[in-house]
Amino acid sequence: MWKTILVPHDFSACADHAAQLARDLAKHHGARLVLVHVAEMPAMLGPTAAVVPDEGGTPIGVRDYALRSATAHLETLAAALGAEGVPTTFVAVLGSAAHEIVAVAEREKAELIVMGTHGRTGLAHLVVGSVAERVVRHAPVPVLTIRRPD
Repeated sequence: MWKTILVPHDFSACADHAAQLARDLAKHHGARLVLVHVAEMPAMLGPTAAVVPDEGGTPIGVRDYALRSATAHLETLAAALGAEGVPTTFVAVLGSAAHEIVAVAEREKAELIVMGTHGRTGLAHLVVGSVAERVVRHAPVPVLTIRRPD
């Protein structure tokens, strides 16, 4: 039924749980997984903001550092899923999480999005909002939201 399943990942336990469920669905349906991480840069960080990586050395741009770090994490996760027999690719992008997740789903022709939701309520939900909620509203395909494991 599904050939491509998109799995947004923010490197949380909740996202790991969603990725494991997506893996099981992919195995059952013979689908491939596409992992996506969206690095959201605070507006106060200008395009020239830089950091010195933990390894020391030459300062690099915050945006470059965020993408490199995300790519390294996604490579590890994709390799583990691939070792379990699930074809997995990944993409790391900068931008607004919900918008970019929907854009990647369209670009990759995903037929399902499987993502974690932190289940925030009250003030935390009001202030932070819900990426999953915005994706559900705007995605062109079904979205399976997975709450964090208790």
